[in-house]
Amino acid sequence: QRIVSFGDVHGDILALYKFLQASQLLHPTKSTITNPIWDGGDAILVQCGDILDRGSEELFCLRYLASLARQAPAQGGKVILLHGNHEALNANGLFQYADPKGNEEIEVVFGKDMDGIRSDGSPRWRLQYAGNEPARWAAFEPNGWLSEPMYSHMSVSVIVGKTLFVHAGVTKDHLVKYNGIEGMNTECRDWFTKEYPSDLQNDDGMKFTSVQEVIENANLRARTASQTMPECLGGGIGAASPVWMRDYSSPSDTVPKNPHKAQTMIDDCFDELKKEYDVDVQRMVMGHTPQRHINAALKGKAWRVDVGASRGVLGNTPEVLEIIHEGGENGVDIINILTVDGHRISSAERQTLELPF
Repeated sequence: QRIVSFGDVHGDILALYKFLQASQLLHPTKSTITNPIWDGGDAILVQCGDILDRGSEELFCLRYLASLARQAPAQGGKVILLHGNHEALNANGLFQYADPKGNEEIEVVFGKDMDGIRSDGSPRWRLQYAGNEPARWAAFEPNGWLSEPMYSHMSVSVIVGKTLFVHAGVTKDHLVKYNGIEGMNTECRDWFTKEYPSDLQNDDGMKFTSVQEVIENANLRARTASQTMPECLGGGIGAASPVWMRDYSSPSDTVPKNPHKAQTMIDDCFDELKKEYDVDVQRMVMGHTPQRHINAALKGKAWRVDVGASRGVLGNTPEVLEIIHEGGENGVDIINILTVDGHRISSAERQTLELPF
């Protein structure tokens, strides 16, 4: 069975389309950049997070992937979407990486319609967000417009076959602290879908009597999200959470900064999965840190698949990791890198090696 995976999309539909073409999941003649048709059979696609921010077509990308997720099961396939740190930022009302045209897209798709539905047909509902991109915040926050249809179906990390997928990395400490992979996923799904306190359910904005009340309510909204957010989604630049860490992936295109520590961390993680969960994991696939090309470090155990393909990042050429589960002799997985021009590159050509001096 084919498992294919790629990294950060960051609101670039053209990059996403090229990822999917390289993945050989789209129908070669019926699919278009506006209408995807699944033709991947029983393949499993894992997108490693960061669909949001830096680009102008975030909802377009989400709709595209959601459409494929609905189609794939008819052929025995599956689409799995993971949370990245930028999904976590947006859930907290932190939009410093949002592209202005991305904000416009969300306004067109959600904002104007809501003006006609809420607050007696006026835009007064926007007050509760105190001018901080109301449509974006309402779409991506916990208990928001996309929490049930989208976020409740996403994961922090998954294991498919012998491979663990995550946005930035998983350690033994994460597994112990957050009750394993499923513990993280359950906590995040519950957080996104749990009903907000009554004082934040001000959908029509009618109760406000002063500017100060508006500001205080928006601050309460931001504090409630940040204080209740699961730790496995939390952090910031330099943090050690599964959506923020860079111990396995930085610096780009070479061995990690502290290779011996990183090797021990990833080995301990796999040992913990085997001991506590009886899962034989042989590799970890992650995005988050842009590379020039997909590559593997730490004795082939850390595959880095974020190639900075979005025009809002580096505009690099998309590549896709392909794992053929037990496709080799004696049930060994076969790993390749798929390119947009149809080439299949052996995993042996993309290993980063630690120099002996």
